[in-house]
Amino acid sequence: MRNKQHVTKEIMQLSAIRASYNCFLASENSIFEVENTTQVKQNLLIINNSLRALYEEYKAIVSCELTVDGSHQQPSTDNQQLNLNAIMHFNADRRFTITE
Repeated sequence: MRNKQHVTKEIMQLSAIRASYNCFLASENSIFEVENTTQVKQNLLIINNSLRALYEEYKAIVSCELTVDGSHQQPSTDNQQLNLNAIMHFNADRRFTITE
């Protein structure tokens, strides 16, 4: 299993790529560049599927860390699902940017 930091870094990179694809699709250029638009839409589907898989992997890593460490109580699955949904909505919203 991969490290949690590597998974989050990959999630952030793919989210940035997805945001740029969405920006291109929202621009006027996408109307005239049909071949590029079709390719971007196909790549966007692949990235969305990859992000779903990464979020599942991240969820597994976090739950594994919580169950291995005896000093932490495992949060309920509802709380984990709310946290995961909040992360997904934050990454999908283009109003918010993460600067490092």
